[in-house]
Amino acid sequence: MRTSPAHRQALPPRYASEDVMIAAKKQKETSSNNGACMECFETIQVNMPTYSRSQRTIAQYIIDHPSRALSLSIHDMAAEIGTSASSITRFCRKLGYDSLRDMRVSLAASSDHRAAEDFQEAMSIVGSPERLASDYLQHITDVCSKTLEVNSMETLQEAARLIAQAESVYLFGIGASALAVSNLLGKLVKLKVRCIYSADSDMNVQMADSAGANDVAIAFSYSGFTTDVVKGARNAHDNGCPLITVTHQGDSPLQSISDYALLCPAVEQLTRVTTLFSNYAQAIIVDILFLLVARQLDINPRELLQEYRSIMQSPDAL
Repeated sequence: MRTSPAHRQALPPRYASEDVMIAAKKQKETSSNNGACMECFETIQVNMPTYSRSQRTIAQYIIDHPSRALSLSIHDMAAEIGTSASSITRFCRKLGYDSLRDMRVSLAASSDHRAAEDFQEAMSIVGSPERLASDYLQHITDVCSKTLEVNSMETLQEAARLIAQAESVYLFGIGASALAVSNLLGKLVKLKVRCIYSADSDMNVQMADSAGANDVAIAFSYSGFTTDVVKGARNAHDNGCPLITVTHQGDSPLQSISDYALLCPAVEQLTRVTTLFSNYAQAIIVDILFLLVARQLDINPRELLQEYRSIMQSPDAL
């Protein structure tokens, strides 16, 4: 699918999302059916047997990480894939596009359609409104079971040991993953584990400069591609700080620098409308880490509860 000359505008080197999305919207408005929207993904997948090894790597990257393919400059994308900008351009031309810019217009439309279908599928998990709660609970149970299957207890215990012995725990996570970070932060603070975290992602990246070999960093990102999370985690890791990551199954920049990778099953597309079940995968990992750290520290639950109540007691009751 080629775009009209009106769509072939000069885009800024970084994410030209507004131009691409406007063009994609026009494309969708003129498409007569869903097949037109899905042409980009389908074209990539259908032609997979004809690709060279390098082209197959590019194709798989676009399929697995469409939001990154839309957001990165061609040079950053090439560096992330481990190929050259010219190879990406040749790949786009093989598919019938004049350039990466032209392919992005079609890819943006495909991604929107794919995300909408995923959301519709998520809404259709229930057989009827009356069964919504029980069906949804079953899916949560399945996600938690899969999370335990893809993570070894040995890795979880080693991660807990690092947390228990660390001078400071540096936490990274934004967006939906910030919920998991806040959950872990609140639990570790109750165990008197010193944690360092800022909701300001830029500040978090800077604070990572203080991390060292006696600390531990824990980075949450379902996609494994969240730029500020990867930056902060890499900053800490480059200083010799052990790194624990919580990401979805599959290769990603974050997992590539991890010392201990804790995995969430691939239950959602990375172009999802909203998070549903991945939150539960992160939550069970957080809870298991909390319980294992408490055991490592030989915490007395009764004493911990009494101390917590004392701290939280109203000033009027003192």
